[in-house]
Amino acid sequence: MPDPSQLTQFPRPSVAVDTAVLCPVPGRGLHVLMTHPGDGVWQLPGSILRPQERLAEAVARCLREKARLVDRAPVQLHVFDQPDRDDRGWVISVAHLDVLSAADVGLAEDDHPHPAAEEAARDSDYADSPAHRRRLVPVHEVEELSEEHREIVRVAVHRLRALHERTPDPFGLLESEFSLRQLRELHEVVAGESLQADTFRRTMLPLLDPTGQAVTQGRGRPAQTFTRRSELALRADSRSQEPEGHRR
Repeated sequence: MPDPSQLTQFPRPSVAVDTAVLCPVPGRGLHVLMTHPGDGVWQLPGSILRPQERLAEAVARCLREKARLVDRAPVQLHVFDQPDRDDRGWVISVAHLDVLSAADVGLAEDDHPHPAAEEAARDSDYADSPAHRRRLVPVHEVEELSEEHREIVRVAVHRLRALHERTPDPFGLLESEFSLRQLRELHEVVAGESLQADTFRRTMLPLLDPTGQAVTQGRGRPAQTFTRRSELALRADSRSQEPEGHRR
């Protein structure tokens, strides 16, 4: 019977971090960023945790080295802990989610679905590391990824769509001021389908503050613009609507 006070007596899994970087591309749908090390297969940006390295540090490192993305703060998505999920051995993956525009990724929107959009990325701090190619691919066309990474993409897409159902532009991709039409168009790209305008308006208006300004959108009258309500304002509004006896 192993002594629980001696951790060295227990087998240890390797811990990996993998990040699904999702990009809503107007007119072309939701895309995911894939990287290629040159002598392997297409994959999500990921890495095995190094000794004494924190998860956030590992995520930042592999996004910088493999995806040429810096100063990012992805959110933890899910822990994938099936013992046989990796053919290299016992590996637990702590998956993360990041969301940004194709322009922020650095791949041209007009070219990204094509091989010409692949771009080599080499981290200048690690001259000996392999150059990684990058490519944006529609989230429903990720057959080149392993089953483990396809599952991460599926979970990431589900999470992102759930967030957009109840939160206006939760990752702040729009400008600070936007029209309801601009907001709905972004949410439609994420949802992968058209959204009923009146229903969308009723859902989102309580979460927005009008700016008193307007923006011209093609023909017709200028459209009113809004900003996202702060968490503090939303809490105060929710509290003001509680029955008197429920307030403390």
